[in-house]
Amino acid sequence: MSTTQELNPTTEANTTKQLKLAFLNNVPFTESAPGGAGQGLKEAVELFSIAEELGYDSGWVRNRHFDNYLSSPLTLLAAAAERTSRIKLGTAVITLGYEEPIRLAEDAATVDLLSDSRLQLGIGRGIPLFGPVFGQDDAGWKEASGQRVDRLIAAIDKTVLATSPAGVDYYVRPHSPTLRDRIWYGPASVPRAAHAGEQGLDLLMSAVAPDIGLPFDEAQREKIRAHRAAWTRTDRPPRVSAARTFFPALNDRQRKLYQGYGELRAREGFSASRPPGALPPNSTFPMPPGYKPPSMLMSPVEVGEPAEIVEYLNNDVAIAEADEVMIFLPPGFNHRECIEILENIAQYVAPEIGWSPVR
Repeated sequence: MSTTQELNPTTEANTTKQLKLAFLNNVPFTESAPGGAGQGLKEAVELFSIAEELGYDSGWVRNRHFDNYLSSPLTLLAAAAERTSRIKLGTAVITLGYEEPIRLAEDAATVDLLSDSRLQLGIGRGIPLFGPVFGQDDAGWKEASGQRVDRLIAAIDKTVLATSPAGVDYYVRPHSPTLRDRIWYGPASVPRAAHAGEQGLDLLMSAVAPDIGLPFDEAQREKIRAHRAAWTRTDRPPRVSAARTFFPALNDRQRKLYQGYGELRAREGFSASRPPGALPPNSTFPMPPGYKPPSMLMSPVEVGEPAEIVEYLNNDVAIAEADEVMIFLPPGFNHRECIEILENIAQYVAPEIGWSPVR
């Protein structure tokens, strides 16, 4: 059966559900620019405030160490919580290979309570890019990262982590009672998506998909279906957020900017669109012996008139089954250009695919 034939029933169902709208920000900065790194961080906080005014449901930030991007997402989200009152605040994702899970649970609970339970804690295992800097043994990366996921969930869930000789139970404080219900997992493979479903973690899909011999959206749909088939919770259905790279162009200037990014991505792949001063491609440490990173596909870059973008999204089989569409903001774009993208999508695209602004 063709993709178009498969899509029709799902697309019709999608028009009856309230699709949510989000953005994904790398929080880039240029140390040599006026204001330096601080300016980039402040602009990221402002973007949450602007997105809230536009009616966006949530905003997500990425986490990258030792580069001109955000290294401390929960700190930034705490600042964004002070500037906003409604929009959800997400991490996409914090890689647990570099985290001490109990300390992360403490920070996450603190931010969640300060933000009135708006934190969406996106986590993942990640890949061993900087293990030697953190003093880690990369040989056991996969196993250690999986154990950190389990320990983080236990810590957030108020599990007793130790008992003193005097009989005092130690658990993470402050405790946020509902944070356990807002943990999302970013899996690199279909089996990992299924495992997240077994753990009762919601599914967070960035603008990449596993290379399993299918087009990008069909590969992501495989993740969604594996996750839902493995879902073990009975109190509610799973939630799915899927990132995409699309740009409605309203004039020649925008079209040139967006098409230029698409051409750059075609040449440079994952390393395209870096802020000045960022690490050059392939500058991380060698992978540990025997470690093979998963083969991944990147989201297509779609540029067109708003109606063309609407058609593209309506024919995306993963978006048809997702609960939230997340807009990927290229890290090489400046603050004004990112605001313009959010404005244009909120006005001309998202309402046509089942979204209504939150007021």
